[in-house]
Amino acid sequence: MKIKLATAAILFASTAIASAADLATKAPYAPLPVWNWTGFYIGGHVGAGWGTTESTIAAVTPAAVALVGGLPFGQNSRSGVLGGGQIGYNWQSGWAVFGVQGDIAGLDVKGTQPCLSLGICTSKSDWLATVSGRFGGVVADRTLVYVKGGAAWLRSDHSLAFPPAFGPFPATSGSTTAVGWLLGFGAEYAFTQNWSAFIEYNYMDFGKKSISMDLSPLVAVAGTTATIDVKEKLSVAKIGVNYKF
Repeated sequence: MKIKLATAAILFASTAIASAADLATKAPYAPLPVWNWTGFYIGGHVGAGWGTTESTIAAVTPAAVALVGGLPFGQNSRSGVLGGGQIGYNWQSGWAVFGVQGDIAGLDVKGTQPCLSLGICTSKSDWLATVSGRFGGVVADRTLVYVKGGAAWLRSDHSLAFPPAFGPFPATSGSTTAVGWLLGFGAEYAFTQNWSAFIEYNYMDFGKKSISMDLSPLVAVAGTTATIDVKEKLSVAKIGVNYKF
């Protein structure tokens, strides 16, 4: 009797082990896909911009007008919102990630301040475009921290107006498309195999750009034109998403 029970137990154990092995062969666990930053991506962003505009009268025509070059014209602080899109490519080697990216955004960043004691100067930026290189490192499973640098283009309108109390003087204005440099840093997190979200800060300096303005209403001499040197600086903080192909 004991022999029969032992034999039955051995047969049962053998059958259970064989069944478990068969199940393991037929239905293995699928490994989780490994995230890699290499590839093309496209996305969108929103954010805020703020900065300063400094302007100086560099020259006046005709020269007989009693104004001299170097006279401060106006300075204002400006701020506002922006929104746009970006496209780029990343290449990952180990923990390091290299990339190149192009951005374009529409802006509503403006500021208004008194200028020349009598007038009101307004600066408003309409669009911003950048091309930059990126270098970063993977600091967690799907988190990328990076720095970036490159070139930036900023389109702005600058205007001078006078209060009604000074008479019916028409407003005068000029536009610039300034080229400058960009430095920035950010962090990006991949929350699916294709989608990621990022937060980023950029600082841009556009150097000096010259525009022409009609100052006839101010000096009461017809045909008076001033060359205005404009210096612009802009900071941008933004958040956005990317889709990696």
